[in-house]
Amino acid sequence: MILVSNTGPIIGLAKIGRLDLLKDLFGEVLIPSFVHKELFGKVGSEAVMIEEGLSNFINVAEVTATEQSVEPVLSELDEGERQAVALALGLGEDVLLLIDDRAGRQAARKLGVPVTGLLGLLLLAKEKGLVNRVGLMIEELREAGYWLSDEVVEVAKKLAGE
Repeated sequence: MILVSNTGPIIGLAKIGRLDLLKDLFGEVLIPSFVHKELFGKVGSEAVMIEEGLSNFINVAEVTATEQSVEPVLSELDEGERQAVALALGLGEDVLLLIDDRAGRQAARKLGVPVTGLLGLLLLAKEKGLVNRVGLMIEELREAGYWLSDEVVEVAKKLAGE
């Protein structure tokens, strides 16, 4: 399966020192050029980890032109989300889009692109035995400034059996 990611989840994982989960789960992560640009704009403690990911397993992929019928669905998204959804759509089957933004997730679903968010990724990592406690990682993300709604957190903890 090919993983395409938006900016936020990569930054979140880097902030808690767990960017390795992307490599362990998928081997390679594809990002569009605008997400690459957004990642290079980071100067916090996560910058070093992001640079390592970019040199090892996070690769920039070219976004193919989208059909005119797709444009209205993407028109309300910011450029990073727009490109991430378009990249995933252009790759066809066996792709998963990692995106937390609600509007981006809704647009992807309308276009038939399978999506997950960072918490879904953590649940998958627990299922695969790569993490022990999703709740602990959620708290680390929140302490690092990654916004997650209480409702989504509670659902994730319940699904994790915590």
